[in-house]
Amino acid sequence: MRLNHIDLHSPVVAETASFLIDHFGLTLVEKRGKDAFYRLTDGSGLVLVISPPITALGGGDQVSLNAQTYHVGFLLPERAEVDDAYQLVRQSGVQVIPPADRHGAYVFYAVIPGNILVEVGHRPDA
Repeated sequence: MRLNHIDLHSPVVAETASFLIDHFGLTLVEKRGKDAFYRLTDGSGLVLVISPPITALGGGDQVSLNAQTYHVGFLLPERAEVDDAYQLVRQSGVQVIPPADRHGAYVFYAVIPGNILVEVGHRPDA
């Protein structure tokens, strides 16, 4: 069995998808409506879907919950690239926690549109 995709619910689908494209290098594969469904990829097998909360499944998203119940993480091959990515994301005006050594990795965190927590890091053992 192979994991097919991850679907993140956001009340601002287009804004969340655009941020991931502009700041994390994902590519738009498919779009259905302005705020209905965006399928993104990293070109290495990751498929990330951004869609609105589904009422039939409880309608929850991290904005309406006013909580961050999960995060997504990106790995970079070099430690210096984490600093570069941090500077790019920081300039966007979103909330960021600066890079530091944590849990065996050099990482920073950002809260992107949709109240989604994103971790960007480098692991020497990865």
